[in-house]
Amino acid sequence: MNKTTSPPSSHFPSPASFPCFIPKMNPLLPSRSFFFFFFFLFVTLVLILASRPAFAMDEHYVNCGKTISCGNIDNIAYPFWSSDRPEYCGFPGFELNCSGTDPEITISLATYQVLQINEESGVLTVARADYEDTLCPNSLINTTRIPDLFEYSSDTLNITLYCGCPTVSNQIKGLSNQFDCDMNGNPSCYYLARNFSGFEGDPIVTEVTSSLGRCSNSVILAANKSEIGSLETTVSPSSDALMNALSKGFGLVWNANNNLCDRCTKSGGNCGYNTTYNKFSCYCTDKPYDTACPG
Repeated sequence: MNKTTSPPSSHFPSPASFPCFIPKMNPLLPSRSFFFFFFFLFVTLVLILASRPAFAMDEHYVNCGKTISCGNIDNIAYPFWSSDRPEYCGFPGFELNCSGTDPEITISLATYQVLQINEESGVLTVARADYEDTLCPNSLINTTRIPDLFEYSSDTLNITLYCGCPTVSNQIKGLSNQFDCDMNGNPSCYYLARNFSGFEGDPIVTEVTSSLGRCSNSVILAANKSEIGSLETTVSPSSDALMNALSKGFGLVWNANNNLCDRCTKSGGNCGYNTTYNKFSCYCTDKPYDTACPG
């Protein structure tokens, strides 16, 4: 009996017969998601390290590098400070009150309107706030009572206001006409815009100074030399003329470790004050230093 030969199959061998045809993932090799995870982690670390210096800057350096606006004056920096500028960014005695149109500063119990701040020359132009609308304030405080932090600028002169005075019969240049100022029940007032040094032998000067010496109250004010000039050469200048001169203000030169601040800023730092140790401080990007940033 002849064996029947089966025709050759037209189908491919089954995969089971040839397992090498199907690639298998080696379990010891990392997956694609594993690579993406570490790539993302690497990029994140690079970004964090690149931005780290900005976050590491000293807080004092950052805060004291900002200027402020106070009233109608902009770009105010050291030695001034206020409620909007930390105390360590300024200097003791230079606090500004920024609640009104004009900034105000208190010096030896007297409040002054700040009209101008010239940082280059270190000159503060101020006017007495208590004489803004009157020549008769409730308390008499001499403008000359200023601490060592300030001194008059070269174009500042004194004016003396007298109240509770006997009538001055002789008129002389620089002596105002009499005006009423109900101050402690002594209404008769004058002001003197001249210094009579060197005129002691003049009989009129003697009579005037003797009369003013019997006044019950006096206070020394200050004004700009150019404003006082017209009062010095006028017979019986008015009280309104004095108020106008006082409103223009006068200059105060400040001394708040100016030389140390110049050295600090030239080294790239921001000036300030260590309120704990009561000394100047130069705030740099990494930390505070005594006078200047290193390098």
